[in-house]
Formats: sequence, structure tokens, C-alpha cells
Amino acid sequence: MERGAVIRGRLHGRLIELDEPVDDVEEGEVEVQIRSVESATPRTPDLLEVIASLPAGNRTKADIDQQRADERSGWPGRG
Repeated sequence: MERGAVIRGRLHGRLIELDEPVDDVEEGEVEVQIRSVESATPRTPDLLEVIASLPAGNRTKADIDQQRADERSGWPGRG
């Protein structure tokens, strides 16, 4: 009877890194079937990708500088 195992891992070019040891199959020649799987834990998004996906702003530098100046004038000891 054929014995087999399903073990998740990661494909790096031509190398496969398994997430756990293979105990149910004898050492020697094996057949490998590869398919992509959805990860149980979602990938943390890249910060630069998130920033790039945001819509462009429409405020000018002068508008932002004025808002900062207005806010700072309300700080204690600055008025």
C-alpha cells in the first residue's frame, strides 16, 4: 500500500522548505505534487504599498503650514 503525507511548506525557486518533518514516508525517491494554498494567516501588507494605494491629497504646503501654526499658537506658553 502506498503511504503518503501532506505537508505544507514554501517554494524558493527549485527548493522546497517543509514546515514539519516527514515521518510517514520512507527515505528515497518520492513524487511531489505542488499547488499554491491560501495562507491561514494573512500577509502583513507592505507599508509602501499601502501608502502608494492611497488617493493623492489636495492640500497645499501653505495650507498645512497654516494649520500647524494655528495649532501651535494654542499650546501653553505660546500665544
